[in-house]
Amino acid sequence: MSEILKRIKQDLKEAMTAEVRLRKMNVLEGAVFDTAICQKTVSRAIISMFPKIGKKPADATDDDVIKLLKKYIAQEKERTIYELGYLKEKDVEGKSAPEVKKLVDDTVRELGDALTSNVIAIAQVYLPNQATEEEITEWIKENIDFSQYKNKMQAMGPIMLHFKGADGNFVKSIVQKL
Repeated sequence: MSEILKRIKQDLKEAMTAEVRLRKMNVLEGAVFDTAICQKTVSRAIISMFPKIGKKPADATDDDVIKLLKKYIAQEKERTIYELGYLKEKDVEGKSAPEVKKLVDDTVRELGDALTSNVIAIAQVYLPNQATEEEITEWIKENIDFSQYKNKMQAMGPIMLHFKGADGNFVKSIVQKL
């Protein structure tokens, strides 16, 4: 079983225990209560996504969990855009599905890290730390011989394998600069 998934499951147990304890003390609001509920929400959502990728949680790899986390975060960001009013019904009215998708993607990109919530922040904790451009460039120079490839973009596979969880577009832009 994935180490990340083990952490998610352990955090789910702790969040459920915390929620029960807080409810017994009649604490139904506040930062501690909200954090326990958000943790429970994220953990359950990720675990429930496994059938969509055709795997059982016990057979999952860290890569599988990272993909699900990224998908979940993207869905939450889209939901948050509507919830916080960055996009309204009049903005999407009369547009085709691809046009709406592009509008959502553009809005997410424009807002960047400003677009967050407790749920998004908790889900992001499980993602591996993003390597810096300098770290990726240094590793590529030490480990990749572009002469072995017909096209330097073919080196993306080994790079992405080494930097699990790295954003593919970010790595692609680095490779293109070399």
